[in-house]
Amino acid sequence: MKKFFRNLLSGYFLVLLLLLAQILLIVAVQLFSDDLLQVFGIFTEETALAVSLGYFTLWLISFIVAIIIFFKIIGKIEAPEFKIPWVVGLLIFPLFASAMFLIFGNHGLNKRDRKIIGASYAANAESFALVENEKKKYDALLGEAVGTFTYVNNVTRLGVHSGNRVTYFKSGEEFFPDMIEHLKKAEEFIFIEFFIISDGKLWSEVVDVLKERAAAGVDVRIVYDDMGSSGTISSLTPHILRRYGISCHKFHPFRPILSGVYNNRDHRKIVIVDHKFAYTGGMNLADEYANLIERFGYWKDTMVRLEGSAVGNLIVTFLQNYDLATGHVSRFNMYLSHEYPVFEDKGFVMPFGDSPGGIDDALIGEQTYINMLNYAKTSVYISTPYFIPTYALLDAIKNASLRGVDVFLIVPGIPDKKAVYLVSQSHFEFLLAAGVKIYLYTPGFNHMKTVLCDDKLAFVGTINFDFRSLVHHFECGTLLYDNPCVADIRKDFDEMISVSSPVPREFKLKGRQKRFCLMAKLIAPLL
Repeated sequence: MKKFFRNLLSGYFLVLLLLLAQILLIVAVQLFSDDLLQVFGIFTEETALAVSLGYFTLWLISFIVAIIIFFKIIGKIEAPEFKIPWVVGLLIFPLFASAMFLIFGNHGLNKRDRKIIGASYAANAESFALVENEKKKYDALLGEAVGTFTYVNNVTRLGVHSGNRVTYFKSGEEFFPDMIEHLKKAEEFIFIEFFIISDGKLWSEVVDVLKERAAAGVDVRIVYDDMGSSGTISSLTPHILRRYGISCHKFHPFRPILSGVYNNRDHRKIVIVDHKFAYTGGMNLADEYANLIERFGYWKDTMVRLEGSAVGNLIVTFLQNYDLATGHVSRFNMYLSHEYPVFEDKGFVMPFGDSPGGIDDALIGEQTYINMLNYAKTSVYISTPYFIPTYALLDAIKNASLRGVDVFLIVPGIPDKKAVYLVSQSHFEFLLAAGVKIYLYTPGFNHMKTVLCDDKLAFVGTINFDFRSLVHHFECGTLLYDNPCVADIRKDFDEMISVSSPVPREFKLKGRQKRFCLMAKLIAPLL
């Protein structure tokens, strides 16, 4: 009896009750539709019956599909915020919601991608193996940050590195000349991966260098996201570059089929030159990132350059997505069997890749940010262009502030997407009440995805504080601990705050804005 009443009061029973009501409504419409059609003289009795039967058959099929999808949704082991929008959609618009779920409902690796990544791990197990003795040596030196590094280590199967040199670039004006200069010196290979590649002065200069290096026998490989670069670069780019010996591929190219991969974009930014230099951060390969053209005021972004054994982590991260783009498994060992130089710089470095659900179904970016926030005792600095976080991440930011940590959040003063920016602002009141200090970067658009905790633990990468980055995209970044460049990151944050406008504690959205945000938040986890 207890079980009966528990089921009676459960959310599942309510959903089934609403679905039953939907059936009764449709049946009622069918009972009167024939008469209505004949009264208006639209169809004969036989034609009206055929139309009604066809309509009812279509509805019945959509209803059965919706029921199957409903049980698939509730059976998933994931946060309710990902399930509720789909369930609501199935109740109101079963046919439309079912179609959207088949196209966009997957936020984990599809079978093909999972198979290729699994094969890459199996074929190159030696390269991915963790060295326990080395890990134990680092545990003591990482102090209370050890949990953050250990988590990433365990879910990505990549290592923590010491004796590396890290250079921080606080703008495109600093980064791109350095990158191009090192591309010109490549002798073995060049690996390039971007979400957006855009025609312009910057891309033309890079292409000229790549053609020259490929002609000299350098192995040049490029992966870029097909949808991210849609309209910014010619669709024939891969074919054109292959004529010059450059292996160029689109990631998850758009094709008119039902496939969840449309929502799983390659948002990574990686450039690797031989075994000597690796770059990653927030910048795409487009003129606005170098402020050669102006879009949304001054474009603020960051990158890091790595030298030393940590370069191997980004080689692995690049090759995984290169394999997904080509459908073949690379020979990782031929790139990773290398003696890297050891630098005197102190600190630890851990580049890593994140993917939709990951090989272990882990939301690596979200949990890494939460681990960093839990580590912090004195201060946290966050810069992100889009702020629509999962509830778990939003709660971690609030809790850090409530336990006495000074939390600073910097968002754009000039947004690139006004609707997204409005939804970002809908979280301000919640955080301001907890004591979080929020700033608008008034010079323009800060696209940087950088976090600094206690002036020791930092992250520089591609992962925005939004559902697209945290759940749906392929991302990457670098964890840093006690490196000399961490002081440069702190200085950069101080400079940004000095030219930013603080959001007042009494900030509130207007009624119409709140109503829009409520509707937008309902579907935010799906987008």
